[in-house]
This record gives sequence, structure tokens and C-alpha cells, in this order.
Amino acid sequence: MNVKILATGLKFPEGPVVTNIGNIYFVELLGGSITEYHRDTEKVTRFDVGGAPNGMMVKDDRTLLFCDSKKHAIRSLDVKTGLTKTLADQINGVPFRAPNDIISDSDGNILFTCPGGSQKEGIGYMCAINTKNEVSVIAENMYFPNGLLLINDEKNIIINETWQHRLLIGDWNKKTLKIDNIRPFYEIGGIAEPDGLTLSKDNLIFAAVYGTGMIWVFDLKGNLVNQIKLPGNNPTNLCFDPKGELGLLVTEAEKGMLLSIK
Repeated sequence: MNVKILATGLKFPEGPVVTNIGNIYFVELLGGSITEYHRDTEKVTRFDVGGAPNGMMVKDDRTLLFCDSKKHAIRSLDVKTGLTKTLADQINGVPFRAPNDIISDSDGNILFTCPGGSQKEGIGYMCAINTKNEVSVIAENMYFPNGLLLINDEKNIIINETWQHRLLIGDWNKKTLKIDNIRPFYEIGGIAEPDGLTLSKDNLIFAAVYGTGMIWVFDLKGNLVNQIKLPGNNPTNLCFDPKGELGLLVTEAEKGMLLSIK
């Protein structure tokens, strides 16, 4: 595989996404920005959103949803106007614990992790925002729940439990908005920190494992099938370019890079 550096000098890049029309965005957590990478000019444009933006997802071609771990909120950015809004910032009157990563299912439910302060005790949890904008807890008692990925036609969900150095798998129930039967999927061990997740067209799970300098690749049964070496030690998150031009897009925090792997 060929690894190409697309952009450098980034301030802790995270959460890469590609819209349906092919626009590429990622966050700069330490820069308080959402950044667009222009595939035609190879330049970047920044939207100053403040806070500490982290995981991100595409709602539509002009709206991005992102976790803000500093403002303890799920926020949105309109890339046409540059305006931001807060979608949710609390549950039962209590602020979220530093939201980290975010995805949605095909029914429009938004799922996100809240790991704040859970490195040494199992107080991390996950939430859902349903289509009526109601917030509920869908899983709890975790040690820094991080990246999320729906697999097997959304019957299952993979959760990176960073501070247990492992990947978990659970059964996603759209009717009850709960994750049932959470169990180990792959034990990485050591001090490696599994972060972001994405799924390839051939149903392989790609995990950015912070501190290892590699992307770890698993099959749906939890077998490690490949490792991809990177030019930096701290990959944070990743996604595939649906246009096929740039392959796998990876954000890397040690050297502040956006990478393309083909």
C-alpha cells in the first residue's frame, strides 16, 4: 500500500468525513476548527468553531455534526454559512461527559460516546439522539468509550474501549435504543489506544490505534488480518473516500497530518 501525505501542520486532526458530493472535512481539536481539504488544489480552508471538536459525521451535503469535548455538546456546522448550532448538551439536566465520537444508523438515530473522566473508572457511557431529538443512555459503565462502527446490516456495533485497550461488540436494538450483550471483540492489550473506526466495502474493519503507528484491520469475526504502517505514531480516525480517488483517509496527531492510503 502507498501512503501519501495530503496535509501537514495540523493541530491534532480527528474525525475525517467525506460528503456525498465528495467534499473532505476533518476537525483540528487543538485548533478549535473544522477544516476542509480541497482535493483539486490540495489546500485547506478552516471554519473557526471554537471548543474542542472531535468526532464528526455528515448529516447532509451542507451540515456536519460534531462532538465538542470542551463544550460537552453535540454541535452542527453549516458549511455554506459557517454558522454553528448546539443540538444537545445534557441528559436529565446533567452535561454530557466530553462527547468523543459520533455516527448514525439508517433510521436517523445519532449515537455518540461520552468518555470524559473515565480513564481509571468505568463511568464512560454512550447516548442516542432519536429522530424526535430525545436523548437517552444506550450503554454505560465503560472505560473511555471512543470510536463507533455499525456492522452486519446494523445488527451489531463495534465500540473502541480505549483505556481497556480493546474493541467491544454489542447488539444494536433500534426499537429500544439500547446496546445489548456487550462483549469483547478483540483484545489489543499493552498501552495501545484504539480510537476511530471505519468499514471497507469488503466488510473489513479498519481501526486507528493511537500509539502504535498503524492501522489495524480486522474481519467481522474479530480476527486481525493486516496492519498498515504509518509515518506517524498517533493515528486518530479514518474514513474511506467514496469517490475512490484517495483511498483510506487517516488523521494522524503526532505530526499533524492528513494521510491517503491506496
